[in-house]
Amino acid sequence: MKPSELRQLWQDRRDTMRKLAGGLAEGNEQCRAAPGTMSVAEHILHALSAEKTAIDAITVTPGKWEWHTGIDAEHYPGLTGLRAAIDKQSAAAAEYFAGLSEDALAARVKLPWGPEPSVEVFWVQWFEHDAHHSGSAVSSLRACGIQPPNIW
Repeated sequence: MKPSELRQLWQDRRDTMRKLAGGLAEGNEQCRAAPGTMSVAEHILHALSAEKTAIDAITVTPGKWEWHTGIDAEHYPGLTGLRAAIDKQSAAAAEYFAGLSEDALAARVKLPWGPEPSVEVFWVQWFEHDAHHSGSAVSSLRACGIQPPNIW
């Protein structure tokens, strides 16, 4: 895979997240499929926070996975906060993905849970995580009687 192809995969995932947030009205971001499950906003904020953790563990603090990034409902409350979190993390991630080279894609990622995949394989697998949370956000909206935006 070329760096430009990986960047496009990331951009496609981010476009999905923006569509989900863009289709929300104030208050809908707290919709959840059932008590005790993540709300729409929590799914999106979790995916953003996990992405920041991954980028930092690859670049800023190699091998150190810090899960408490401050990308959460406490720091980004309501719909305005959710959209601000998307904008802020999107800018940081876009800069990261823009700087990837073919050599960088071949580098290994030290994970806290097992094997050390290439950066390329890591991100492709990570995008599955993002897609999982997007699908869960769609289910949460439907459970609240809200027609979700078409993300496919």
